Amino acid sequence: MYRVPLPSEVVSTGEEEPLYVNAKQYHRILKRRAARAKLEERNRIQRNRKPYLHESRHRHAMRRPRGPGGRFLTAAEIAELDKNKENENDDGQNDSSKGN
Repeated sequence: MYRVPLPSEVVSTGEEEPLYVNAKQYHRILKRRAARAKLEERNRIQRNRKPYLHESRHRHAMRRPRGPGGRFLTAAEIAELDKNKENENDDGQNDSSKGN
């Protein structure tokens, strides 16, 4: 399957790298963007979007542990993190009991 870069005037990411899209979807993407711009121009649709669609999914995502860069941790990474916390707690309890 071929990938086609979107024109730079269409993509407003501010990055120098081109954004590649599926070649079969390229013309439809441009057509949909033009239609959306036309409706916005006539004030038929508003640009304001809700920050998230589903409250329950948002709450679930907010509870999930994240790693550096904000990415969600895998189950293995979570288990390793919990194991390290337990080891730190055990070391901290042993050190305080030795001093007494």
